[in-house]
Amino acid sequence: MAASEVTLANFPTKRMEVIAAYAKNGVPFLATTRGMHSVRSIAFTVQNRDAAGNVGSFLVARRGQAPAFFAYGVNDQIDLSGNPVHRATPADTMLQRGMRTPAANDLSIEWITMQPRAIKVAYTATAAHFPEFVAGGLETAEVLGALNGQRAMVDPFGKIIPADIGASATLEQVLYHAIAPFLTLRLEWDNADRTEKMGPCSQFVAGGGASYLHANGEPSVNNRFRIPEGFLWAREGQPAGDLQAIATLEDDVVIPYTPPTQWLGATVPVMAFAYVEIVLTLGGLALRVPGSN
Repeated sequence: MAASEVTLANFPTKRMEVIAAYAKNGVPFLATTRGMHSVRSIAFTVQNRDAAGNVGSFLVARRGQAPAFFAYGVNDQIDLSGNPVHRATPADTMLQRGMRTPAANDLSIEWITMQPRAIKVAYTATAAHFPEFVAGGLETAEVLGALNGQRAMVDPFGKIIPADIGASATLEQVLYHAIAPFLTLRLEWDNADRTEKMGPCSQFVAGGGASYLHANGEPSVNNRFRIPEGFLWAREGQPAGDLQAIATLEDDVVIPYTPPTQWLGATVPVMAFAYVEIVLTLGGLALRVPGSN
């Protein structure tokens, strides 16, 4: 074939194939750019604690953790940040049913972003001891929930979460950046009938979720890990209709840190776990027939 004869038609992308299939039917169809998100978490346990002084400890993320993104829908019960009975909300996923596109969409997957959403921590002390940890009158359900690792905690100056494992005042996301090079991602369709290995998660840009100092690439919402040829996530009842994205921690990650020893005049309880919640977004062109649901 002569060089002058090479056109885009010789290299069809999944977007072109899906649009052509809908156009061939001869009926109107809707095409929208969509981003479908899902949240899962990676756990760190605390080792070598000095109970007397609570100084000099290690956070360890053990290899083999393999959270499955998009495997659940809204209101499904999932294990998130140590809570085994968490009920998924629209902030966790936009899917109504696990592994299925919403509203009978065919999605041509063309980009990926991945970024941390929150750090959660849990302490060994019981709720009865937490009033010693916080100022009088602050031991509300929301505060106790955060200390138990059940709510996100924003701790800019390292009062509770040690600044050397993450401090928003210094634009750090240490836990996520520590595990991303060792966290690999694969997409699985129809119960592993087809698997695409995407590589380490450190190559996926943050899509506007990080500072310029610590972003994987330019932290713009227009900056995405692009898949030029695209993958198809088909509507229910079609091949490639079931999809989940499985992230696997391939190696142990160890982070030394120095916990704060006192806050508001009280002894800080010993931290037992820390969790980093990760948002994975798959986006591209979604097509459907008007009126389908």
